[in-house]
Amino acid sequence: MAPLTSLVATLALLSSTAFALPPLQRSASSVLPLNEVGPGLSPPPPGASPVFIALGVGTQNYTCNATSLTFGSNVALADLYDVTKFINANTKNSITNLYLAASTTPIKNPLQLQHIGKHYFTKTVSGNSPNFDFTESGKGFLQAKKVANVAAPADAWAGLKGQAYGAVDWLYLVDNGLEVSRHLGSVYRVETAGGKPPASCKAGEQAFVPYAAEYWFYK
Repeated sequence: MAPLTSLVATLALLSSTAFALPPLQRSASSVLPLNEVGPGLSPPPPGASPVFIALGVGTQNYTCNATSLTFGSNVALADLYDVTKFINANTKNSITNLYLAASTTPIKNPLQLQHIGKHYFTKTVSGNSPNFDFTESGKGFLQAKKVANVAAPADAWAGLKGQAYGAVDWLYLVDNGLEVSRHLGSVYRVETAGGKPPASCKAGEQAFVPYAAEYWFYK
């Protein structure tokens, strides 16, 4: 596809009604959208507001279990963008859907969000631990452990064409107690799009499945 044609196609995709965004003004108080899923994620303390909200865009990475021939041992690698000012009661999963769709196009950051950090995993005494590293933006660092998870809503986007295996779970994670976190104590992963692996695999096979999610950080 010629570059100009590709650009036109990209712009058409990002302006399509499938990924149309509601008005993007910040509400007076961002409310964690736990009402969209079943019970299982404890809410923040009464009156608590997120320090900031990040958009994660990257891949969920899996290795096939040679015994069960299913994917497991998943880790993730994602870029984190500041999306705080865009979140309101109407955005729901529109921004994660938009950015997952844009991840395979030349326009990977359609809202020109500020890049503020990286999400990755490192090995610790408790296994593979998720890190949210905001060193570049001075917003802190969180090395976490999972407390709870619930299935994504039924209407969550299953993923990109050819990798539409389902949206990864919503999560609640807290500091893992290894005294490496700074300024951040917990995070919720919500409004997920894509990221689940295929149902079966061959021994040794790896899968890198694109996903996007909102991450709400608290003290």
